[in-house]
Amino acid sequence: MSGFAEDYIPVNERIAQFIAAYPAGSLRPLWPDEPYRVLGEGDTKWLVYGACAYRTPDDPAPGVGLAWEPVPGRTPYTRGSELMVAETSAWGRALAAIGIATNKSIASAEEVRSAQERSGGRQNAPKGGSGRQVSPKTNGAQNASQSVSGGDW
Repeated sequence: MSGFAEDYIPVNERIAQFIAAYPAGSLRPLWPDEPYRVLGEGDTKWLVYGACAYRTPDDPAPGVGLAWEPVPGRTPYTRGSELMVAETSAWGRALAAIGIATNKSIASAEEVRSAQERSGGRQNAPKGGSGRQVSPKTNGAQNASQSVSGGDW
């Protein structure tokens, strides 16, 4: 894909590397009872997905990745696929958090494409349950510890 770093590793390849390295591992939602959330008001809504990469069934410190997508998607690549794009992005970030296929970028192909198409202006970031802005640079990582430890997400 043009514009991608030459060392970009697609999420499907990262998953294959994860399975090879951790055959007993699994990718699971951060919030099992509610794998994704739709946040926002009016016309500004965001689908937020959290993923965990467990190296073993009882991994005490799984890799955590969060991703969000505007709803409805703003590009032909994301419209109608918002949940799949957010989930794939979160998986890629969870895998990067445990050192799988890290390089200069942990973004998914969809994230890079979407960012390239949005380059004309910044979109509003989603607001968490506390009303705080979730930073697109951290992809909401500041809220991950609250969610894992029982915050009010």
